[in-house]
Amino acid sequence: MPGLFKETVCFEIVGGSVERFLNIANRRWLNVFNVNHRNGRAFAFTRAKEFPALSDAAAKADAELVIISHYGLPYYVRNYRERWGFAAGFVLFCAALWFMSLFVWSVDIENLPEQYAVSVTDILYDEGIRTGVMCSSIDGDMIQMVLEDRLPQFDMIRVSRMGCKARVQFSAAVPLRRHSYDNEPCNLIAKESGQIVSATASQGTIFVKEGDIVVPGDVLVSGVFDSQGESVVMVHAKGKITALVDRTFSETVNYEQIVAEPTGHIVNINRLMAFGIEIPLFGSLPKGNYRRTHSEYPLSFFGFDFPIVLRREEWHELCYVQKQFTPEECAEQAEGRLSRLIGKADHIEIVSNERTVNETAAGVRVTRYVTFLKEISEEKPLLIEPMTAGASSE
Repeated sequence: MPGLFKETVCFEIVGGSVERFLNIANRRWLNVFNVNHRNGRAFAFTRAKEFPALSDAAAKADAELVIISHYGLPYYVRNYRERWGFAAGFVLFCAALWFMSLFVWSVDIENLPEQYAVSVTDILYDEGIRTGVMCSSIDGDMIQMVLEDRLPQFDMIRVSRMGCKARVQFSAAVPLRRHSYDNEPCNLIAKESGQIVSATASQGTIFVKEGDIVVPGDVLVSGVFDSQGESVVMVHAKGKITALVDRTFSETVNYEQIVAEPTGHIVNINRLMAFGIEIPLFGSLPKGNYRRTHSEYPLSFFGFDFPIVLRREEWHELCYVQKQFTPEECAEQAEGRLSRLIGKADHIEIVSNERTVNETAAGVRVTRYVTFLKEISEEKPLLIEPMTAGASSE
């Protein structure tokens, strides 16, 4: 078969005696391979550097060798050595691909609630997580620490990079519990006060029933029980205890507040962000108090995004003024804050939700009395003293 790194020649043996030609070539130790006959014609291969010697052997056999084609990398390099533009273009193409691979082409933000979209994307932008920055500039561990400090409402923030894609994952804050291993003896205790609605246990001895009132620390399901009166067995208690839990939320809003209001003056700034470099097109960064909104338009071609983004920013000038609010407006502000607090509370469902509004000389105080249905159990490992453990084993 034709070689890749050595130049080979395919030729046809015309006239004379093919057998005599092959015998002469064999006696002269010339390399002829892949001899075949097709439709009365004889073809063979040889190394390009041995072809002149084979031509002399063919003349001895009254035959002629006609070159059909050349194979091998040396032939193509020699044949196209004058077409340097093609080679240069290929090298530049590879260099461009390597250079573009050094930058972030897209940023994926996962599990981010809609209400945080604007503020969080601005923070990510300020911390350097945006299209067009150098991949090496994204230090996942360091950025995670900064984001966790600036966004305490999230329990977990994970920053990672895969190739030219940056990935930011958010997880809403959840209460942390101490967890026991399945083979570690433990009780289920109440983590807060409430009235039991349902109590089931798949492992251990249940201590409560529907209607019971419990306080934090009460044992709900015990991991210690008497095994047929012969010995005490300790297990990992498992069960589900739901209860009605009363919570009170209050928020006070003053009539007089210092608020930021737009003056109507807007500064437009356009930037072209490419390969980690921001190029101002027109507009300069304003000084003073402004609120920024922005939109980004990545350069794409047939669905393929390039690390070039046109960023349009609107800076709305703000002035801080002292404003007098009506009781109805204060109550509405307080309601909004309370709704967010209640929404973040750990619960299965809201059973009742009562509201009181008290107007004072300074402002309005709104109080919400909420009854939640929630799972109130948490695991508490059983501490076994070494002497007790030894006595039980005996």
